[in-house]
Formats: sequence, C-alpha cells, structure tokens
Amino acid sequence: MTNSAGRPLTINDLPLTELYSARLDGQVFQVADSWCVIDEIDGCDTRAIAASQLVPPRAIAEQLTAAWIYGVAPEPRRHQFCVLISARATALWSPRAQVREIVRSPDDVRTISGVRVTTPLRTAVDLARYTPGTASAAGLTALLARLLHYGEYPDVSAAIRLCKRGSPAHSTLAVARLSAVNAPLQALSLQSLKGAATSTAG
Repeated sequence: MTNSAGRPLTINDLPLTELYSARLDGQVFQVADSWCVIDEIDGCDTRAIAASQLVPPRAIAEQLTAAWIYGVAPEPRRHQFCVLISARATALWSPRAQVREIVRSPDDVRTISGVRVTTPLRTAVDLARYTPGTASAAGLTALLARLLHYGEYPDVSAAIRLCKRGSPAHSTLAVARLSAVNAPLQALSLQSLKGAATSTAG
C-alpha cells in the first residue's frame, strides 16, 4: 500500500471496509479517524494532520487534542478544537470532535504541518482552567508537567502569568492546579539533564 508521505488515509482514499482490512493485515494503523501506512512515524505531524481531518480548516486543535498531538497524552475519545469568534465556523465534520468559539492571541497558536495547534503553554493553561473537577488531580498534574517540560519551561511562572490574564471565574482553581506542577516539572527537567549527561559520557 502506498500513500503520499505524511498524509494519513481517509475514507476519501479507500472504502472503510478496505481500511479496516488493511489494519487487520498490519498494513495501516489508525490515528483519529484516519489511517497511516505502517512505516509512517506516529509523530506530531502525523497526529496533527489526522486531527485536522475531523473539522473545518480554520479550527485550532486545543486542550487534550493538542496534548495528544505533542505526544504527552493518549488520544482523547472526543477531540477538542476551537475557532476564533470572528471565523464563525463551528460546523462539525465528525461526531468525534467538539468545537468552541474563543478569543486567541497569535502567540497562543503554532502551526504543525499546516495545522493550527495551541502552544504547549496555552494548552497547559486551558487544561488547568477547564478540566472538570472530577478528573484525577494526580493525572492532571503529571500532564501539565509534561506539557510545560515539552515547551521547555523551567517552572510554572509563565503559565500562572498567562492564567491570571483570563477570566477570574476560572483563574483561582487553575492557579492552584498549576502551583502543584513545579515539583514534577523540576523532576522531569532533572531526568532530562541526567539522560543528556549519560549520553555525553557514553
């Protein structure tokens, strides 16, 4: 099975039954609602392109979907996207996606293989703000630490500053959640330093 490099297959390329058969034969693996040939790397680019197939082009991957694209969280059951209020485009292409209208600064968004994704910092702040209180506190703390470590932040100060610029209704809980992230974030940084030292010594 051949395919353009980096572009996941969809039902526009092959019937669903053929894609499922190819998966059973070990020729493809599923990413969101798309399929990649087995020799493709399951990386940020592949996940971003696959996620973009679920929504209109103007949508921005955010929260758990952005964390998944960065490789620090498993794929969510329902993908999360946002659009700028001025875009007026909330039509869904897939029932596996939810889209909300927001206001975003250009600094909050980066582009991966042509797909807009909230930055690791913005993603961490949004998850700290909007994750339901029923979620595992330890799991959320670990996820926020992985996101900030991925974004190469040494501590949570930048995240807390960004958090406080938003609505006070969500800031108090979010700041408390982010404050708990410093210790695991520093532990990840120390692990990376040790790993780099070991590689250099070897």
